[in-house]
Amino acid sequence: MFSHTAAPAVQNAVFLILAEDGSLGESLRLALLEIAPGAQVYRVESPGEAIVVLSRLAHVTAAFLALPAAELHAGVLGLRLSQRGARIVLLVSAPSPIPSNHDTLIWPQDPKALVALLNPAPC
Repeated sequence: MFSHTAAPAVQNAVFLILAEDGSLGESLRLALLEIAPGAQVYRVESPGEAIVVLSRLAHVTAAFLALPAAELHAGVLGLRLSQRGARIVLLVSAPSPIPSNHDTLIWPQDPKALVALLNPAPC
């Protein structure tokens, strides 16, 4: 699917995907495993499930969330993710005119952006 070799920074990565839509979450999980072989990828369908998974993890490289930023900060999920050093990436279906404090990724339409997001160009 992707013809890109993962950078060492993502080879031992831990990713969390929160998406109620099972096909969206699964397509992202498969893409992450292809881009970052050997990565641990956890897929959950609710913020409650995400908190349970996070309680077992000391570090999360990135969390891909299919929920509004306001919902992320309404509960403890945002705090738990920041405590584990997670880069928060909001999954969106189209570019948002509203600026966000978090990265956004159009998924599943933009797999090349996922590669760029995980392997930023050197400065």
